[in-house]
Amino acid sequence: MTVDQDELRNTAKTLQVLYEELNDAKYEKPPAPTESRMGSNSQKGPTYPMPIWTLSDDVEFTSLLSEYVNDAARFVKPEGEYYTGGFGRDGIKMCRWIAWNAGAIAELDVADVMLDELRHQVRELDARLKRSRPFQPAGKEEGEAWLTARSTCYTLGKMGYNVTPELLRKWAERGKLVRVKNENGQNLYRYSTVTYLVTALRRQSASE
Repeated sequence: MTVDQDELRNTAKTLQVLYEELNDAKYEKPPAPTESRMGSNSQKGPTYPMPIWTLSDDVEFTSLLSEYVNDAARFVKPEGEYYTGGFGRDGIKMCRWIAWNAGAIAELDVADVMLDELRHQVRELDARLKRSRPFQPAGKEEGEAWLTARSTCYTLGKMGYNVTPELLRKWAERGKLVRVKNENGQNLYRYSTVTYLVTALRRQSASE
């Protein structure tokens, strides 16, 4: 059964963004402590531990995904970094390979079950990552969504747009996007502005 290669590609890209967000959640640092007034000899308290759920989820999902990727790699031979270094149960790397080879993989028998697994992981990881996403900043217009770069890219990925956090940063520096910081110092982007810019660029590209 041949699956839709565009759906396979876009789902893999969406999952890649979620794996990137999961990696960020692993190493997310707590807010800086306030200055101590107890004197220079007082000991500093311990830092917050790494969220354990991020590690267990990473192992669980990458182990499942690697089964399908290695099966597909028997027929679609890996090249470049994938040939020399393998996949190493790296979720980001595996999703990138699936997206790059979506046309060939879509013809394989494993494609339909792989796509089902990708969809499942998108749903599950999105639900679990909600606990690590910041709240919408107070004082903004009602109904206006302000998202982190990772959340913005994930949402756009579901719509078939391949936008990276680095691209958002460049657009903001050039004045094309509105960007603010929340109380934790994270950059937030006005989602309506991002969507308008992305769709406008796609229309412009299609007309050229």
